[in-house]
This record gives sequence, C-alpha cells and structure tokens, in this order.
Amino acid sequence: MQVNTDMFLRSLVEGSTDAIMVAEAKTGIIAYANPASGSLFECDPAELIGVHQSKLHPPEELLDIIRKFQEFTFAEKFKEVTAHILTKKGKKKRVLISSANSFVNNDVKYLSAYFKDISHVEKLQEISYAQSHLVRRPLCNILAISKMLCENDFLEENMVVDLAKKIFVEATELDQCIKLVVEKTN
Repeated sequence: MQVNTDMFLRSLVEGSTDAIMVAEAKTGIIAYANPASGSLFECDPAELIGVHQSKLHPPEELLDIIRKFQEFTFAEKFKEVTAHILTKKGKKKRVLISSANSFVNNDVKYLSAYFKDISHVEKLQEISYAQSHLVRRPLCNILAISKMLCENDFLEENMVVDLAKKIFVEATELDQCIKLVVEKTN
C-alpha cells in the first residue's frame, strides 16, 4: 500500500493543535497558516497570509523578532525561541516558536515555524511563587508563634494576648495570600 505523501503531510499540518506557518525567507511574508494559527491569533487563518511576520508581534519587540527570524532562516538545525504575539483582538500571548531548516519550493526559500502558546506557564509560575513565598511566610510565623504558646507554660497573660494578636494578624495576611492565589487561578 502506498501513501500519498502530499495528502499525508497536509493532514498532519492541518490537524495539528500547534499553529504552523510558512513564510518566505527573503521577504518574511506569510505564505501559509494552518487552522490552529487562526485559533492562536484569534482570526481566520487566511487573514494571516500575506502579512509580514513581524506584524504578528508587539512593536516594542520588533528588532528582536527580525533578528530571530534571520537566525531561523540561516539556522542549520532545529531552533526554539520564546516571544510574544499579538492576537487580532490585541491580546498579548507568550509563545514558543520552533523552526527546522528552511526549504526551497519553485526556487523560493521558505521557513516553517511552529507556535505553541505558553502563556499558561507564566500564570503557573506566578501561582507557584505566590504559594511558595507569599503563603509560606505568614504560615511559618503562625506555626512559630503557636509553638511558642504551646511550649511555654511560664508566659504571662499579657504576652499570651500579644501573641494571639500576632497570630490573628498573620492569619489575616495568610487569608489575603490565599485569595490572591485563587484569583490567579481563575
């Protein structure tokens, strides 16, 4: 049984959950965008065709994007970089851009790139930081004060009241930290 290579490759690219785009290496103009590209950029994939690749990124990153595109064009092996894109709605997303060697078709050099949305990774890092740093401090303070209260029978009543007040302050701060973590997960 012989597989039609063109149909096989098209089904892989069209069915990919990663955005895949092909641009002319010389001009940077996008020649192809798969359906996942439309999802990533929040537009019809056909709207991406004919657009210069640098227009897909925030203006403040333009010089870096042009340099990275040139590096991809001349790379002799697989290469990955992180960058930001701008969706049609103006939303900024962090993506991992991967590219293999360029290829030639009808005497025109092209570069293919695979875009993976990694903006959720930044959100997870923020949540992880909040859990490991913001939550830990008041929790450690509560544990230390509680231990002091449990292990010291000789504390005067006013000292016990002061420590109880400190526990309340730390618990209130801990509650705020937990609310922040919950807010970031939504």
